[in-house]
Amino acid sequence: MKIQTKLLLSLILIAVFSIVITLNFSILSISKRYEKAAREEVAGARKVAENVFLENLGDLIRKALFLSELKEIIENTDNLDELAMALEFKNFFFSNTNIKILDPSSRIVLTHDNSSSSTISAANQDKVAFLKSQRDPLIREAGVFLVEGNLCLAAISPIVDQETFGLKGFTMLEIPFNLEFADQIKEKSKAEIMLYVQEQPLASTLTDGDGNMVFPAPAHIRSREVVRFLPGGDRHLIESFIVEDFNKKPVGEMFVSVNIENIMAAKQVSITSLLYLSLLIGLIVILTSVLLGRRLTSPIGKLARGAEAIAAGNYDVHMQIDSRDEIGELAGAFNKMSDSIKAQRDEIRELQQFFESIVEHSPSAIIIGNENAEVIAMNPAAEQLLERPLSELKNQPLFEMLPAFTPLKEDYLKVLLSGDPCFHENYSLVHEQEGEKTLRLILYKIPLPGTPAEVLQIEDISEKFELEEKLVHAQKLGTLGELLSRFTHEFNNLMTSLLGHLTLLKREAGEENPLAKRTQLIEDVALRAHHLGKDILDFSRKEKLKKEILNVHDAIDTVLNLLGRTVLKRIQVENKFTGSDLTVLMNKEKFLLALFNILINAKDAILAAEREKGLICISVDRIFVPRAQQNFVRIRISDNGDGIDEKIINKIFEPYFTTKGEKGTGLGLTTVKEIVEENTGWIEVDAKKGGGSAFSLLLPEYVLETR
Repeated sequence: MKIQTKLLLSLILIAVFSIVITLNFSILSISKRYEKAAREEVAGARKVAENVFLENLGDLIRKALFLSELKEIIENTDNLDELAMALEFKNFFFSNTNIKILDPSSRIVLTHDNSSSSTISAANQDKVAFLKSQRDPLIREAGVFLVEGNLCLAAISPIVDQETFGLKGFTMLEIPFNLEFADQIKEKSKAEIMLYVQEQPLASTLTDGDGNMVFPAPAHIRSREVVRFLPGGDRHLIESFIVEDFNKKPVGEMFVSVNIENIMAAKQVSITSLLYLSLLIGLIVILTSVLLGRRLTSPIGKLARGAEAIAAGNYDVHMQIDSRDEIGELAGAFNKMSDSIKAQRDEIRELQQFFESIVEHSPSAIIIGNENAEVIAMNPAAEQLLERPLSELKNQPLFEMLPAFTPLKEDYLKVLLSGDPCFHENYSLVHEQEGEKTLRLILYKIPLPGTPAEVLQIEDISEKFELEEKLVHAQKLGTLGELLSRFTHEFNNLMTSLLGHLTLLKREAGEENPLAKRTQLIEDVALRAHHLGKDILDFSRKEKLKKEILNVHDAIDTVLNLLGRTVLKRIQVENKFTGSDLTVLMNKEKFLLALFNILINAKDAILAAEREKGLICISVDRIFVPRAQQNFVRIRISDNGDGIDEKIINKIFEPYFTTKGEKGTGLGLTTVKEIVEENTGWIEVDAKKGGGSAFSLLLPEYVLETR
């Protein structure tokens, strides 16, 4: 579930919970407030009814006193007709009040009823407490009386002659507990009145549709519940007070009923309004929750989408969240994390590319296999060495696809189990094109995610062995040259001695001696041998650091004299010189050695090509080099040999590189290049396979100051 949904549900639940609690307490508060208002109203009505009841009792005494003091009443106590007429004139003042005139012995002698009913009569007047008890007749009294199951208010006042102060009788006023009395109290209390006598209904101002009085059930009255007297009628709330008789004994009860339909309707309206208001507030809260949830979770959604983009490999994602709260801080941290991950990714990529480049360009062949000895990867050097592409060997059994490495299978498994590397020196591998190769092998274990792997590293050390052999051969040649120098020195000494004896012999024999011509021939041969030895000594002399002015033509003649009668005797040499005064400043022995090596290579190329007629052309000329702003002497030596393959032309100047097999040392051209370059010159090669070779030595021309 999304955070937005969770937040929305949380806010809605909180809102609903708050609204329900608030609504509950509000409804309770409204109910209590209206119930309190209803109870206060009925209590007020009850208080008014009780006061009206007591006021009626007091008013009854005042009326009795007023009546007993009337002159026409006092004077006509003995004339009942006149007395009745006098009372008739006073009816308007005594509504709903029954008047009784008693004689001095407290017996009723005249009754004048203004009410629809009467409780006290001559027959039952003995049941009125103050009529049958011993009392002071001049005292006015009043009270409630229960007479034959009916209640009434009664008050008595003596009729006294104003002149003689004699007792002439009594006036007694009676108000019976009937509907008229209840209506009177209802009118003043604004409530319905129900009169009960000893828990028996007596009168009620409430009537049904037929005009019958309605009384509530006593159980509802006692529990003070809201009562509907009629089905579907208005609701009433009832309170009561006890009616005590003259002797303070409870004889009845008066119930006061207030119509609270308007109050209950107002309560219902308030609750309904509250419900509608709560519903409106709930809708507003839900809408606000949705908007707030979207506002609060929108940055989180952006962060989630940003995280998904980073997971997909897009590390350029930045959150633009203008917020100063925790979400804003989270966005800032997210951006820093993105930058950090990007930097780390770039660093890892650089490291990966760096290591891949190392493996890719490693001169050592690298083959990586898994725990099942299946090829996982290998570098170009391995493809070149094995003469098989990775696509052909990948996921294939290493030792089945490469039988030449089958002897390594046992060591491969040992390295996987132990983790210790394994080394093989001088491992022989037969190459289809280049013949037998000597290899150095290393087996070592590497951890890969989920599975171990093993690396077979192969180093081709064939050239190293060849170089070592050539070095030994060069050392032998150096020793041989040393011996040749010593031999030539001794040879020259002998030839000098021989030439001396020949000179003496010619003198002694004379020119006319028949052996003189033969002696001269012997001297010529000996002299040629002496010059040959001298040239050999000049070539091998140790003083190589001494530079001198050399005539290029003379140096070439010296080398040709050394080689022409022996090494080059079957090869035609053509010279093309543009002058005899071209000179250079350099060490003579080194210059001779450079020419010697070039001519030897030309001779070997011609012999290797098996030409019927070998030809070496030597040309010397002067050229101007703009970049050096001076003249250079160019010595060009070409042959009609087999030329040089384009594949190896860049290697001919490398030390110990040779195409002559065991006959060559691989140091000739290297030496020539070093000699020329240390004298600020260079070599140019013009050679094609099958078209002969041409080497041009360019050396700075040395000009004498006298010129």
